[in-house]
Amino acid sequence: MAPSKVIARLALWDDPVPRDGPEQMACDEVLVSLAETPILRVFRWRSPWVSAGFFTAMNDAARARPDLPACRRWTGGGIVVHDGDFTFSLILPRGERLAAERPGESYRLIHAALAEALREQCYAAVLSDKAAGNSGECFVGAVEHDVVLDGRKVAGGAQRRTRRALLHQGSVQGAAKLSRAFGPVFAGALAASVGDWRSPTGLEERVATLTVEKYANPAFLRGGRGSMVFTGAATS
Repeated sequence: MAPSKVIARLALWDDPVPRDGPEQMACDEVLVSLAETPILRVFRWRSPWVSAGFFTAMNDAARARPDLPACRRWTGGGIVVHDGDFTFSLILPRGERLAAERPGESYRLIHAALAEALREQCYAAVLSDKAAGNSGECFVGAVEHDVVLDGRKVAGGAQRRTRRALLHQGSVQGAAKLSRAFGPVFAGALAASVGDWRSPTGLEERVATLTVEKYANPAFLRGGRGSMVFTGAATS
């Protein structure tokens, strides 16, 4: 593995299905349950949404953009408006070296690769060294290891660890309108070898079921339940 790469082999999935907020979150949880190899999912939104971290009050999410629907993420962090941002999820089985890193270090390594990919697109992106702030809105200010451009936060992420895998959800916004072609660039910054990932039979049925039973369920929206190992520095 090349010294600068944090993953040996990565499967890239340019998810072709435009999804709403609850469906996006359900899709990531299903991928965590299926992952046998690292997967980078780049996805599109059916329409603009607000996503709120696992422990964020949904009333706060509704106030961020009252004109948009809001969903609750399985990961932590604060409030993110998904309206033209570049969004992705990275799923790493627990046997992967990166998944075994301490939470802050895995966050740093993923974002270092993201900043490298942005620099390849001619954006002078670097990692923030600021301590965490108190704002509930993710892109109000940068915290340590967020990606910044000209002193302004343009990318952040949040994580959840299960017995099976590490899930990192991320958003890039405010720098420029990145095209979906940025997915392979980011994948190449993360991994020494990148291939395509094909969704298995029955994936969409499992996503639809989990969407109804959990992520669109009013009980989950009122307040999630479950163990959180790391809420990340801030975003989706």
